[in-house]
This record gives sequence, structure tokens and C-alpha cells, in this order.
Amino acid sequence: MKYITVVLSLALMFMYGGCDNQVSKEYPHKNIFLYIFSSQGGSTDIWARYLSKVMEDEMGVKFICNNLPGANGGLAAMKVWNAPHDGYTVLGASETSLFFGVNDVAPMVDKWDFFIAVSSSGVIAVLDKSPYHSIQDLVNAAKKAPGLVKISNSGMGKLWHIKAVQFEKGADIKFQHIPYNGSAPAISALLSKEVDAVSCSAEEIHEYVRSGLLRPLVITETEGMEITGHGFVKSAADIYPKVAKGFENLHQWIGFLLPEDVPDSVKIVFGNAFKKAISNPVIQEQIKIQKVKKLGLTGKEAKRLVTKMQSEASWISNDLGIAKRDPKKLGIPKNVEMSDAN
Repeated sequence: MKYITVVLSLALMFMYGGCDNQVSKEYPHKNIFLYIFSSQGGSTDIWARYLSKVMEDEMGVKFICNNLPGANGGLAAMKVWNAPHDGYTVLGASETSLFFGVNDVAPMVDKWDFFIAVSSSGVIAVLDKSPYHSIQDLVNAAKKAPGLVKISNSGMGKLWHIKAVQFEKGADIKFQHIPYNGSAPAISALLSKEVDAVSCSAEEIHEYVRSGLLRPLVITETEGMEITGHGFVKSAADIYPKVAKGFENLHQWIGFLLPEDVPDSVKIVFGNAFKKAISNPVIQEQIKIQKVKKLGLTGKEAKRLVTKMQSEASWISNDLGIAKRDPKKLGIPKNVEMSDAN
């Protein structure tokens, strides 16, 4: 009897003690469903598709891409969250995920693992034939008619909305903010003259600038940048110094999210494929063409960044009166330093 017990114990140890390695060897053995939390054509959608296509070759399975915009990213996030946490359901996301808590749409940063690929600068742009030839022209129009100059964004409470709000605070003006389900429809609204300007990423408009359809007025970051087809575009902070603080720790990034309790062995396989994709010549060429910054962050390094940014984003959102939930009640501290982040 004692012998049988020992044999059974060893068998169970083999089965369960070795399961992590077994998952690692078996994953992935079927297609991966990627839910992109914004509409087609925006930078989150484009980069999620670029990266997943390259990762297919490394992982030997297909990524089935689905756009599921809505609820400030919460619709797609909850689709992934409510699926089995086995690595076969992935969220294609951006820095908007840092607002999940204060927007009350999905689990917060501490419940996810992040695979951060690239980053792009923010911009305010107008039609090339717009009467606003400079950012000062736009500011003067907003001062003359407070709340009447329409500026589109990818959604209320998202980064590009908050960037525009920070800008208007710094310039002492008031826009009429028009939200859309992603940057692509927000840009389309400008092209169709539904709005006067758009707040989005520089990457998302660069082809429109090259083709002469749109004109960038100002970069909503602490530093300006060169935009192909236009030239150097100044930072709003250089023109209106009061906006500098508001832009300091608000950055765009794009990548993937997995629930934190996905098996480590699965996250290792996924993470390795992600890192190889970032270094792939095809992706490197796109980084160069799209004029984005390569980040390639995973694990603790990515978590430190998003924990810091969640603090900044949540409290700025709260201070602007946009947050649906109080960050203090959510346990989100103010002014998290990078060294303090988990």
C-alpha cells in the first residue's frame, strides 16, 4: 500500500509539477485571437496587425484580428478578460489601457502584463486649406468664440482628448471636443469638414501631410519633431510654456496585453516572439517610415512604465473632471516615481 501511494505521488508530481514546461512546449498549438480595442485604420490597429503578422512566422500559428472599439477600450478588454487566461486571447491596446480604472471599464494595470512596442508623438492638425495657418490662428479663433472651435479626438477620457484639454488650459482657451471611436474616424471627421481640427498621433496623419491634405500645427509633447512633407513642427510647450507640465508624463504607446495570471511559460513564448518581431527588418523599416520610437518593453520594465503612467494619467483625468472614478479610492497613488513602480 505504501509503495502504491509513493508511485501515485510521483505520478502526480510528474503530471502537475511538469505542467508549466508542458504548456511551454505546446503553446501555441492553435490560432490566437487578437482583439484590437480601437477602430480600423488608427495607429493601434495598424501596429497590432503589423506585429501580429510577423509574430505568426515565429509562433507557427495565425493571429485572427478583430476590431472591437467601444467603452474607451473596455469592450475589447473585457472580451479578453472573460476568455480563458491561456494566451490564446490577446488584447491589442495602447496607453488608453492606463485609464481603465478611472474610466471604470476594465481591470487596472496591476491585473495585466504589457508588451509595449512603439511610441508616437501627439499633434494637433487642420486641413491644408484651413484658414488656420498656425497654432496661434487656431488659438485666436478659440479665444474669439469660446467653445465653438471643434476639435476631434479618439474618445472622451483618452490620451488625445486629454492632450487637447491640457493644451487649451495652457493656452487659456476653450475648444468644443468631439469624440469618435478611434483616431481613424476622428481624422475622417476633419477630412469631411465636420470639425476644425484633430488631436491624434503624428504617425496617424503623416500620409495625409505628405499628400497635402492636412497641415500639422503643433506637437503636443515637450519637444517638437520633423514631419515628412511639412518640416519641423514646434512643441506646444515652446509656444505656451504653461502646457509643459501637462505633457511631461503623458506619452502614447502601442502593444499587447495579456491577463497577468496567464501561465509564465506562455508569456515567455509570447514575449520572445514579440521581441523578435520588434527587431525584424520588416518592423524596423515600418518604424523608420512611420517615424515612431521603438520601445520593445516587456515584463518588469514595461510594468514600471505603465504603473508610473497610470498614476499620471489617472490623476490628470481626475483633476480635469473627466474621471468616472476617484483614483484615490482605486488605490492609485499620486506622483509614482519609476523606482517606486513594481
